[in-house]
Amino acid sequence: MEESKMVRICMVSLFLLAMQLHWSYTHGSSDTVRKAYIVYMGEAPQSKSSATDFHHNLLSSVVRDDRIAKQSRIYSYIKSFNAFAANLLPDEAERLRENENVVSVFPSRMRKLHTTRSWDFLRMPLSVKRNHQIESNITVGVLDTGIYIDAPSFNDKGLGPPPSKWKGRCQIAGNVTGCNK
Repeated sequence: MEESKMVRICMVSLFLLAMQLHWSYTHGSSDTVRKAYIVYMGEAPQSKSSATDFHHNLLSSVVRDDRIAKQSRIYSYIKSFNAFAANLLPDEAERLRENENVVSVFPSRMRKLHTTRSWDFLRMPLSVKRNHQIESNITVGVLDTGIYIDAPSFNDKGLGPPPSKWKGRCQIAGNVTGCNK
């Protein structure tokens, strides 16, 4: 066989191999495709800077490659709770679930807005005087803030106790009589 024909056959073979590798990388099985997950670890950390380092170290321990771990981490949640979002393979998510510091690991999903009528539900007039600085600090507020804690939407009857890995706590203050988890 002449040399130029062999070179063309090798080139075509290499091209086809490269295309096959590219296709399997970009359209691979669900076991080889990274997807966004939320890794929840409980209450807000005491030290915000060490929490992000801890998130990275935890992620590196399951990804087993520091560079990929850096690229995989999407965001660290450290203000109101302790969690991070990362692009993970299914087996990496499973290894994180088994870690004693992790409460839960779940896929990150886009949610459809359920209501645009929150003010109507709370029976609040649209003209109510608002304080945006205070509102930004309220998660589930106290009766003095105008939130009716006994509303059906806060009822947890029939849900059972919180999971054993739950690391939150009830904070009862003011006129609040219940602690809804």
